[in-house]
Amino acid sequence: MTIDRPITIALIIFIILLLVFFLVMPEYNTFKKLQTELGEKTAEYNAEFDYYNAIAVTYDELQSHQDDLKKIDDALPQDPTLGDTIYFLQEIAKENGLIVKNLFLSRSSQTSLSSNTGSDVNSVKDIIFSIDLMGDYPSLGGFMISLEKSSRIFEITSIFFGSITGPPYSFSLQIKTYSY
Repeated sequence: MTIDRPITIALIIFIILLLVFFLVMPEYNTFKKLQTELGEKTAEYNAEFDYYNAIAVTYDELQSHQDDLKKIDDALPQDPTLGDTIYFLQEIAKENGLIVKNLFLSRSSQTSLSSNTGSDVNSVKDIIFSIDLMGDYPSLGGFMISLEKSSRIFEITSIFFGSITGPPYSFSLQIKTYSY
């Protein structure tokens, strides 16, 4: 029995095609699917890495501005202790040669500040003190300069001059400060 050579070649090619179609192609498709999933996971990992890297850079930048943030916290404290503020005003008056006759809280109110988006609302408290002082004019000027140079925001809203007969003079001030 002789086997015809062209039929044998055609039969071998057909068997090879069947093997490729049933054995190699499924594995190739699985390989392509896994390769695609790997690309997606790599892209996802790179995106998360970039995100956390940006957070780390922002955190480092905030840490480098810690002194500035501390100054802002001093200027607008979140929880103002009125005793500390009153003590500060008394000490500044004493350092500038003024005598505090009266010091009391006039009014405390809350104002709302909205951001550009309009969704976030922060409330700022206005705290107004009335203080009656005795001393001379240069001492009053020094007192006002000391308030201006302090880390806390103080705003003198009004000044009333009492006796003008001679030193010591009488002054009445309204001082506004802020907190969150």
